[in-house]
Amino acid sequence: MADLVARIAALWRYPVKSCAGEATDTLTLDTDGWPAGDRAWGIVDARGELTWMGAHPRLALVNAAFTPGGLTLRAGDRSLTVPLDGGEEISARGWNGERQDFDALRCWDAGNDAAALLHATTGELLRLVRLSHAAQRRPVLNALHIVSDASLQAWREAIAQPLTGLVERARPNIVLQAEDGDDLPPFIEDLLTEARIGELTLSRTSVCVRCVVPTVDPMTGVPQPLALDALTQLSAERAPGAPVQFGVYARGSGQGRLNVGDRVELSLDFGAG
Repeated sequence: MADLVARIAALWRYPVKSCAGEATDTLTLDTDGWPAGDRAWGIVDARGELTWMGAHPRLALVNAAFTPGGLTLRAGDRSLTVPLDGGEEISARGWNGERQDFDALRCWDAGNDAAALLHATTGELLRLVRLSHAAQRRPVLNALHIVSDASLQAWREAIAQPLTGLVERARPNIVLQAEDGDDLPPFIEDLLTEARIGELTLSRTSVCVRCVVPTVDPMTGVPQPLALDALTQLSAERAPGAPVQFGVYARGSGQGRLNVGDRVELSLDFGAG
């Protein structure tokens, strides 16, 4: 029996880790319960390390989407489509916070044209790479990020001045809303243990600890610290002394599809708050 019923308000996929994502009407989960194509590609810096938007905020200006011809990157007036296979095989390094050391990642370089687009956008020597399945599924990574529209609204109201693109800053895969048109309680996802959508079950794995990424303006690529200040305030009210958190991570029970508008049965642990 559900403690609360909601609907999927929006779905997002991020083909390239740390670049802007794409809103989608459907998100397909593979047999492992991970969203297909999500963070299947990455950005490698001049040191050969898999990097992120916190180190290169202007990556927020690179929009990545799957198109019939492959993976398409758009940044300003530049556009480039790269094939979904091929490329020179290379080894990159990915930081493993649990081991406090780097993992060796197998990946394939997308070529000089993609590197030129990244350089023109960020001013940095960066390479687009396609990640191996093992690199995509490292134990330190998470499958699905869930937030509610009520939590996004609470964040919006806590910021000292209006900021654009809060959904893009939060980078969720799933945004929940109330089923009946009323508002969900803000931060209801903090209490989530399971979310059931048809035959699929999404099981919570951890809270989402926030860093500097939500500060990055998706329109300009410029960090705006007051966005994180508001998250810090809201998080301290809910979980004093804990790291700043916003949203939760979950993993699907297996293969299936999520659709915008799907009914979601939420099981909640009211002692978790």
